[in-house]
Amino acid sequence: VDLSAGLPQDDYVKVLRQHPENPDLLFVGMDRGLYASLDRGRSWFDLRLNLPRVSVRGIKIEPRYNDLVVGTHGVGAWILDDIQPLVELTEAMEEDLHLFDIREATDWASWNRDSNLGRSTFQGENPREGAYIDFWLSDRAFGEGANSATVTITDVRGWSVRVLRDVPVRAGVNRAVWNLTWDGPEPLTGGGGGRRFGPSGPPAAPGTYSATLSFGDGEVTKSFTLRGDPEVEISQADYEARTEAALRARDLTSKLNGMINSLVAMGSQIRDLQEALPGQGLDNESEVMEAAEAAWEAIAAQEDQLRRPPPRMGYRQWPRLSEQLSFVSRGITGAQARPTEGQMQVLDEVGAAIDARAMELQALIDGPVAALNRLLEGQPAIWSGWSG
Repeated sequence: VDLSAGLPQDDYVKVLRQHPENPDLLFVGMDRGLYASLDRGRSWFDLRLNLPRVSVRGIKIEPRYNDLVVGTHGVGAWILDDIQPLVELTEAMEEDLHLFDIREATDWASWNRDSNLGRSTFQGENPREGAYIDFWLSDRAFGEGANSATVTITDVRGWSVRVLRDVPVRAGVNRAVWNLTWDGPEPLTGGGGGRRFGPSGPPAAPGTYSATLSFGDGEVTKSFTLRGDPEVEISQADYEARTEAALRARDLTSKLNGMINSLVAMGSQIRDLQEALPGQGLDNESEVMEAAEAAWEAIAAQEDQLRRPPPRMGYRQWPRLSEQLSFVSRGITGAQARPTEGQMQVLDEVGAAIDARAMELQALIDGPVAALNRLLEGQPAIWSGWSG
């Protein structure tokens, strides 16, 4: 076989490598770039992507992570992370929807330097952390389907861990990255949805997970493993204890945010009522206005127990339940370690306080707000949105 077919005839081959798992997959480094073949050299395609037009002198397939490592003359080393899609691409192109094998994901322990090194160090861009969910979409399927896909992560119990909605897609190879966390808590109204796929939640414990890709009428599932940082020596039980405590903190956050959302919604409705009511000729206008002000003051007082008032400057205002819960939650999830007794005690205390404030919220809805609604007669009632 003439391996030069399809390669630039005015260039020089510097290095040739064959993939150890797929002998048909070849890589060639040339004076002006990088090329790959899916058919053992019968045809080639440019694989430079964002690699500059530079001489490629060395190629290595890193066996642990299946990364393609390229050594250049002049611009350092470059890495193409997880080339499993190339390994399976010939098979995938025969299908409309194909989910590639998912390599083992690692929950790396991250840390930051405590000083600014300026330009005294030189470093490249790190790969995105998480599990790479790579999939193929044919031209036909893309043309007939939607503009996005859904990836659902489940654990060995079948529990939904994270749902990545509205994953952008195109015809060809696509990649979604699960950041190794559960779904996040119910957000505060107007507080934004967090990152692309919604707010992040508790870290997932090491174990076996499944990724289910849904696009149009098609659905395909692959299993994969998640490991902890190999340099962190803690037990599986400790990882699971961290996740369990973090899930509890997440659920408390959802409950607390729901309470705050309810208070904000009721307060906004009452303020709108106070602005719109005068001049409408109601016989009990003064009584309604008095009841509205009493309800609004009760709402403001309860919200003050749940979070700092504007401008919410942490160093000038004592922490409310929202800040206390945030502090302990960050402490639990911030390290790959079993939660301390002190953290669990604080979580218990904050949880009890949230339950008590929830009872007070229900009493507020059944008391001042209900009394105001009775006075409104034919006017729109104040709606809490609180489900207890």
